[in-house]
Amino acid sequence: MKIFMVIIFSVFISADVFGMNIKSIQCGSGVKNRQVVKRSAIFKVGDTVCCLSDVRNIKKNTYIIHRWVFDSGHLDIKLKVKPYARFRTWSCKKIRSAGVWKLEIIDSSNKLLKEKIFVVK
Repeated sequence: MKIFMVIIFSVFISADVFGMNIKSIQCGSGVKNRQVVKRSAIFKVGDTVCCLSDVRNIKKNTYIIHRWVFDSGHLDIKLKVKPYARFRTWSCKKIRSAGVWKLEIIDSSNKLLKEKIFVVK
């Protein structure tokens, strides 16, 4: 019986039944009708970069944080998410420094859910 319960629990965890997850992160020059405009992973200094998160399996009103990371600094943007099977939200930032950037998505428990790397030339 104990082995059966472990197997069932493993199946639930692999299916992510218990928690919110991020299906995808897409970056581009903007967002229109909940879709990314001019999707890319390479941008220029001075561009505004928008990152859209496709959030799944939300059980309650909560939030995620879009953490824009560059070198040793970061900017956190708190975004509300609502209990839907699918919820899309985004943030935008005007980029002023060239290099490798990262967008981290963090939940209300400070757990890293997903990250996306993009380059600014």
